Amino acid sequence: MAQLGWVLLDSHGGRHKVGLYHGDNSGHVMIHCNLRVIQVDFAVKESRAYSFFIEDEFCELSLQKEPDGRFSYQFLVNKTVDTPRNRDRKAGQRRDNRHLWVFMGGFLLLLGVVFVGLTWYGRQQREKELSKTSFFSQVSEENARLLGAQGKTTNAQLFLVYEGLQRKVFYSFTMAGSAQVTGKFSVADTGAVLLPNGFPLHDRDAFQLRYLPTNPQVHRLDFYQPARSTIITYLQLAAAAEARAHPDQSPQHTQCVAMLTGQQGWEKLAELIFQQQSAAQNERHNQDTYLRLMRDPAFAKTLQEECWDK
Repeated sequence: MAQLGWVLLDSHGGRHKVGLYHGDNSGHVMIHCNLRVIQVDFAVKESRAYSFFIEDEFCELSLQKEPDGRFSYQFLVNKTVDTPRNRDRKAGQRRDNRHLWVFMGGFLLLLGVVFVGLTWYGRQQREKELSKTSFFSQVSEENARLLGAQGKTTNAQLFLVYEGLQRKVFYSFTMAGSAQVTGKFSVADTGAVLLPNGFPLHDRDAFQLRYLPTNPQVHRLDFYQPARSTIITYLQLAAAAEARAHPDQSPQHTQCVAMLTGQQGWEKLAELIFQQQSAAQNERHNQDTYLRLMRDPAFAKTLQEECWDK
């Protein structure tokens, strides 16, 4: 005799035990639920299906005769037939689907906003990075790409002027066809004007500028590409600062120190220029950074060998 059992959990949390007896010889069938007989059939020798309700669920139990004469059994809840419970289930599914679509729509909208925001933020950060080293007229990623591919290089001179009560830096450069182009940018109204490279501005300082021949108003003034004349100015400023800080040294010695520092890279001259300022006054170049340079073992050895007798 075949004896099988299943457990049905209804929508209210109830637990129902469904059982089946099927006689091997007689073929008699008995279906019970929670130890209560709900259907009986006799002499079942072929495939057959039975349906019944458990609470509000429409259930089906099928007996399938296999080619070898044995039977297989299946119990399931029919969720497609038209019953009040299935109508409620479908209404709930439609409601859940609407909520899901609303959620997905809101999520996709949020993703779009985040994507646009991150794209804008990334562009702003790239433009900010450019402004750390240069002044970029009509800055944009497309203009930066065009400058890299089609730009021409020249030098631009800078001039500090007063325009009303504001200080501004004017600059000018000459294009390949001898046409003159000018530009300007604002600076702090008081104190020394420090360029993005960390050095003080002096009239007629010159830096490399790259412009777009088809639209020269698209250009980039690179403060980390000073002209030779500007590097000489920096060298003179460094030697003068070294002399003020160490009045006991000879002019030849201070000039030697400035020259050797410049050989480490023109950017190092800022350590001499601002050696008497504190970190609070100048975060990038100050007394601490000057001392680190001077106490570098390799550089200190070079200074001792080259400048000791000057």
